[in-house]
Amino acid sequence: MKDFQLSKKSIEEDLRTLASNIAKRTGKKVAKRLGERHTLTSKSSTTDLVTEIDEWSEKQITEYVTSRRPNDEIICEEGTYIKGKNNIRWFIDPIDGTTNFVYSHPGFSISVGVEIDKETKVGAIYAPLLNELFSASSSHGTTCNGREVEVSKTNELSNALIATGFSYKSEFRGTQAKNLIGILPKIRDIRRMGGAAFDLASVACGRVDAFFEHGLSPWDISAGHALVKNAGGIMMVINPSKSGDYSQPEVNVLKSSSEIYENSITVASSKHLIDQVVELLINSQIDYS
Repeated sequence: MKDFQLSKKSIEEDLRTLASNIAKRTGKKVAKRLGERHTLTSKSSTTDLVTEIDEWSEKQITEYVTSRRPNDEIICEEGTYIKGKNNIRWFIDPIDGTTNFVYSHPGFSISVGVEIDKETKVGAIYAPLLNELFSASSSHGTTCNGREVEVSKTNELSNALIATGFSYKSEFRGTQAKNLIGILPKIRDIRRMGGAAFDLASVACGRVDAFFEHGLSPWDISAGHALVKNAGGIMMVINPSKSGDYSQPEVNVLKSSSEIYENSITVASSKHLIDQVVELLINSQIDYS
């Protein structure tokens, strides 16, 4: 059993090294393209931007991974999918926060997460303009540029600085703004950076106390999930009832980013704060119908 555990840790460390190397290497090249005139297209709405650099970044990362891990499954934001032959799955967001990239705002990052046996294990997030490389595995913990970090020790909701993000869909944005009316008076303040991966890295290092967002995708949170849980934090998911009601939702600890859905609300914080944040979100009558 001991040899098996050592083997699992060795695999995780190999994966963490690969994820960290390609996130940083690609991120540095992406940063060199800032300020250029890019080819802009949109996906779910006119505010959901994609550039040719997103697609280039995705190609670079997938080719790097497949050249070293040819049997792993790979799922990417911009559509690349490689079927796997084992129990390892990569989730790649080639530029999380593309609008930030287009505007040369520092809140964009390269996000690479890895699941083993359908459980988040490894993550790497690189924020090029801040030159911050976040990296995590169970044996490594969570580090930022090699320095170990941990979630905040804030345990009172009223003292909590909470990050969030808004939908690309205009019909949801109005609802999200209304929901903040029930949230803001009960916390220290809200922060909106424009990239879920960077927000989760910020939870992991105590830069914010918590994070929540509706309608994320697995590649948005996979790497950040690894960072948060290996920094002593926890991530939970709030799913509406079958009738679409958030007042009586299903609330579960997140095991894998594959477990979130289009209507899920993803929440991250320290274990001291998580129940208070979840209760606040539910009591604020979040309704995205």
